[in-house]
Amino acid sequence: MKTLRFIGMTLLMVVLCLNFTACGDDDDDEITSDNLVGRWVMIHQQGYEKYEEMPNLNEEWNGTPEGDDFVNFTFNEDGTFDEGEGGKWTLHGNTLTLKYYYNGEVDEVYELKVLELSSSKAVLEIQIKETDERGAYEYYNKMTYQKQ
Repeated sequence: MKTLRFIGMTLLMVVLCLNFTACGDDDDDEITSDNLVGRWVMIHQQGYEKYEEMPNLNEEWNGTPEGDDFVNFTFNEDGTFDEGEGGKWTLHGNTLTLKYYYNGEVDEVYELKVLELSSSKAVLEIQIKETDERGAYEYYNKMTYQKQ
């Protein structure tokens, strides 16, 4: 009887171990620079822009990008990108840093949070909050891209 109980417990432990090791993340959903390299087209964006001192300039958006808001990126393996203007990119964890250059000097730097990145889809988020002599300014944009 003890032998049957021991065999039963052993089988139960093996099944439990297999269940825990069989469940894993898909490698395709991992945030890696390999997934980022390529041409990306924005297919949706949602966000807002708010000016404390100039509320008449406030706006919100949610939908397919149009006109000047339509931004496509090509991320190259050498750490450069092209989006009309060029620059350099780095990916650390879930933070994508874009550096724009003007006359060989860093002109602007943006940090985007990578919410999702697979071999075919990227969801990026940017949030900026600033206060200066003109008052408070806030910008938020959640952008969904499809790889071409």
